[in-house]
Amino acid sequence: MTYDPPPGQGPIDPRGAFQPPPPPGNYQQQRPAMPPQMPGMMPPYPPPPMFMPPPPPRRGGGFVRGVFVTLATTIFGLSLTLNIYLLFVSGILSGGGSHSTALVDGDPTQKIAVIPVNGVIMDEMSAKFDKWLRTVEKDNDVKALVIEIDSPGGSVTSSDEIFHRIKKFKQERPKMPVVIAMNGLAASGGYYIACAGDYLFAQPSTLTGNIGVLLPSFNFYHLMEKWGIEEKTIVSQGATFKNAGSMFAPERAEDRAYLQDIADKAFAQFKDKVATGRQSKLTKPLAEIANGKIYMADDALALGLVDEIGYAHDAYAYAAKQANLTKMMVVKYRDPPTIFEALGSKSNVRSPQSSSSVTINGVNVNANELRDMLTPRLMYLWRGQ
Repeated sequence: MTYDPPPGQGPIDPRGAFQPPPPPGNYQQQRPAMPPQMPGMMPPYPPPPMFMPPPPPRRGGGFVRGVFVTLATTIFGLSLTLNIYLLFVSGILSGGGSHSTALVDGDPTQKIAVIPVNGVIMDEMSAKFDKWLRTVEKDNDVKALVIEIDSPGGSVTSSDEIFHRIKKFKQERPKMPVVIAMNGLAASGGYYIACAGDYLFAQPSTLTGNIGVLLPSFNFYHLMEKWGIEEKTIVSQGATFKNAGSMFAPERAEDRAYLQDIADKAFAQFKDKVATGRQSKLTKPLAEIANGKIYMADDALALGLVDEIGYAHDAYAYAAKQANLTKMMVVKYRDPPTIFEALGSKSNVRSPQSSSSVTINGVNVNANELRDMLTPRLMYLWRGQ
């Protein structure tokens, strides 16, 4: 049995039964009229949307989280490495922060300790030398001391501190030989230190001597006058020499004489140390030798400034003989390795200290030493002039 709709009425869409009733009011204003449909055609309106569950939230921050984890891991690793290094340097792993390298294997109860004095002699070198010498003093197996010098000299005070420290060491251990081994350069303050030794070796190419004092001074007065710049430094009344030697003021004769007297007294101190250590061996009057000249090894030997021409191994052998050692073990002290060296000696990364250094006359000088050298002070220093 078929159902025929009333005349003028189209087929009934069964989906309309699932439609909600129209809101009250004029239905035509709520929804546009449905266009007439032909029998068998689908209505033009799309069916109501079906309910779909909301998509799961996106897991954002993957990249940020990865960066954070990497950064945290790196910081932890660096912190761990740095702490290990600090323990290593502080002595927990190295016994007092002093490091040594065995140059000659032998009987560990017949040690020859080697302490280097390299570069410009300033406060840092004096403190370092004292630290190493204290380490030697604590080691009862050390039977002889060799001091290797490769230095153009440095400040008067630091050179004298090291000289005094060696003399104190010899007084406390009068039977222990102290031998000096000069490398390429042992000039001025370097030679000042050498005079504390018992026996001095110089290599054939060693430059030594240069006995004298520098008091560096520069005067820019005429240059400043050209540019219309005048110094207005205030000096307390009565302290007429407080600003003596100012590089910004015209030189005064009384200032020059005053500073000259200071340099001469430091020079007398230098000559006194040479006389104490070498007087009986000098072949000419000290006044003729201590003229500021630098000497090659042959000339230094002829003048009595050194005892023998030889290399480091000759100095070790001489020290062993003097200490009656039959199977010497030579141990050289050195600085603790930097963090870069501790992480790997093959790394091409330069340490911060090495990046702040310059080379002057073949001698490596860091920025702090260069600043100290340019500060007015008495210097036992050879400048290659």
